[in-house]
Amino acid sequence: MGLSQNVVFGLVTGSYIAIAAIGFTLIYGIVNMINFAYGEYLTMGAFIGLLAVTMLPVPLPVAVLLAMAGGGVVSLVLARGFFTPINQTGPVPLLLTSIGLGIALRSAIRLVAGRSARYYDTDTVTYRFDSLPDLTVGSVDLLGGFFVTSEHLIVIGAAVVVFAVLHALLTRTDVGIAMRAMGDDESLARVRGIDTQRIRDSVWVLAGVLAGLAGVLIAIQTNVSSDTGFSHILQILSAAILGGAGSPYGAILGAYVIGLVLALSTAFLPSGLTGLSSAVAFVILVVVLLVKPSGIAGKEVREA
Repeated sequence: MGLSQNVVFGLVTGSYIAIAAIGFTLIYGIVNMINFAYGEYLTMGAFIGLLAVTMLPVPLPVAVLLAMAGGGVVSLVLARGFFTPINQTGPVPLLLTSIGLGIALRSAIRLVAGRSARYYDTDTVTYRFDSLPDLTVGSVDLLGGFFVTSEHLIVIGAAVVVFAVLHALLTRTDVGIAMRAMGDDESLARVRGIDTQRIRDSVWVLAGVLAGLAGVLIAIQTNVSSDTGFSHILQILSAAILGGAGSPYGAILGAYVIGLVLALSTAFLPSGLTGLSSAVAFVILVVVLLVKPSGIAGKEVREA
């Protein structure tokens, strides 16, 4: 496999990590908590999309919208049920609650769906893909040649749309400007008349919507199982920390760095060590925390 092909894989991986990392870092920067249950939101989004295309059935774009809506609802309900009541108790109870909630959600998903991996490339979904315009770029001879499939373009295209919508939200809407104000200083934002609880709810919904989308995109590229979110949470956390915890733009940059490093490490590691590529995200996280804990574009990491 050529270097350019690994770059393509890195961009695809970076795209879905970026979408998830934006939601994760918004929760950190505005709600001021690290939500380790966030990975399970991705899993639920992926399963909602899978159920939609196989049982309803609906076209893939509709299933993606249902997964995003489901993710938003789940995120808000869980926040209202578990995090909001203890919001004033400090970051440690919130952190422990998120860990416990993540374990409970993963167990519940496993109880319902089992441990087996499920694939979107069922006959139904394959038909949906085949019904799309043929966007595949085949075997382009550049630095060893590479290919880009329709699924790759869907993931990268979805990420570009998310980035554009996010930028417009944060810079052109009252809700987005209020989010930025709360991220800078919640007390000052409250004094200036911002309904901080409403903004918190908006952040939870937005983060859940992004998790639902990221879950479906991950499932399209690989598969979905009860461990899908858990297996990606370290990459998401690393992207958020690398970019600068609390900075959505930094999370995007951090995600693409993580995605490219993961893909290129697979190319350069000896064949017997390729299984260690998943540990790269952990190594990056440790190095960033040691060398530049504020990340590339974020504020100082607050103590949990």
